[in-house]
This record gives sequence, structure tokens and C-alpha cells, in this order.
Amino acid sequence: MGEAASAPAAKAPLTRALVNRRMLQLHRWLGLVLGAQVLLWLGSGFFMSLFPIEAVRGEHLRKPASEQVLSWQPGLVGADVALAAAGGPVHDARIGQMAGAPVWRLRGPEGPMLVDARTGRRLDPIGKDQARAVALAVWTGRGQPLEPVFHAKAPRESGVDGPAWRIDFGAPDRASLYVDARSGELRSVRTTLWRVYDVFWGLHIMDWSTRENFNSWWLKATSALAVLFALSGAVLLVLRALTGRFAR
Repeated sequence: MGEAASAPAAKAPLTRALVNRRMLQLHRWLGLVLGAQVLLWLGSGFFMSLFPIEAVRGEHLRKPASEQVLSWQPGLVGADVALAAAGGPVHDARIGQMAGAPVWRLRGPEGPMLVDARTGRRLDPIGKDQARAVALAVWTGRGQPLEPVFHAKAPRESGVDGPAWRIDFGAPDRASLYVDARSGELRSVRTTLWRVYDVFWGLHIMDWSTRENFNSWWLKATSALAVLFALSGAVLLVLRALTGRFAR
């Protein structure tokens, strides 16, 4: 009697009912995880649908880009002088304006370069006053500019790959304007709405860091869970049909 009591319990056989129960548990847990992600997708999508993308990008706070008709003024340096000032290979050169001043915009293997079309002197990186002038030339919102801040490595939200100036404007239309320090061009307008929208965009595409990767391993893992969820549901369907519980 004592020997029988001390013997280990026999392992339950893998019956159809046990498989059904385990599969049901797996299906419920997968549904819980996927349901949370679906809620994030729907919530973030709903939020993003509330605002026109033009308002998110702050296009109402800047003058719209337009084609400029430039006339070659006497005394401006030619392309040969601008290319010499570059000090290296150049694969693109064009005349333009920076806050009303004529400039040569060059581009080489290492990025954009800027040359003053009146003096032939390289301007990149542009100075604080020049960056402020570029921002003020396009700003249409309400609020005064604060002191420009230089970033040797521009933050991700700027859209600039390299150095940039950040010019913040105060109330009531608070915004940050990023000017590329090498090309002297306004690259982006960032508002509180844009930053909140950016967070929801990251939740939507499941890229929490760069918010640009549509192929993150989070997305791949969720897709794999969705396949398992569908397969477990199919197995449950077959098991219930075999046991006569399909209609229950």
C-alpha cells in the first residue's frame, strides 16, 4: 500500500481533449497579444486620420516653395570660381538665393556646399545670423525667433544628415525650423503636433527608434504570431468538428 502511494503519478495520455484544451489556451494567449497590437494599430491610425498631413508638416507656418527667376547680375562670380572654391570634386552646381543673397549651391561626394556668388567665398557651414535670416524669410506664423542653436549632428527629427541650425519660434505658433548648415536651405518645420504624430507613427509601423523601418523584427514577430493564431484557430475548428462540438 505504501509502495503504491509513493509511486509517481502516471503521465496523462495525450488525448484529443487535452490537445483541444492546450490549443485553446495557446489560441487565447495569442489572441491577447495580437489584440493589444491591433488596438495600437487602430488607435494610432485613428489619431493620424484626424489631422491633414500639411498641418502636421507645418506647411501653414512657412511660405510655399516657388520657382525663382534669377538674373545674372554684373560682378557675380562664374561657375569656374565656385568650383575652385569647393576644393574638391563637384557633380552638381546651380545658382540660387539664400535669404535674398545670390549663392552657388554645389554638391560633391560628401554632401552640399555653398559659395557666395558675390565674393566666391565658401559659406558652409553658415553662421547664426544667416540661419536666422533664412528662417525669417520663410516664416509666416506668429511668434518671435529665439536664439539659433547649432547642432554638429542634427537630430533625427530635422531630416538633415549633417550639421544644422535650429531656430525656435515662441508662442502662439510654437515651432522649430531646421536649416541645413551646409546648403543654407530650410529642411523642416517641427511642431508639437508633428512630434506627437511621430510617436503614433512609430507605434503604427512598430519601429520605436527611427520610425522609418517597415521591416522591423517587431513587425515580423507579430506577423508570425498572427500566422500561429490563425493555425491554432484552424486546429480548434477541426477538433471541434471531430468531437461534434462545432456548433457550440
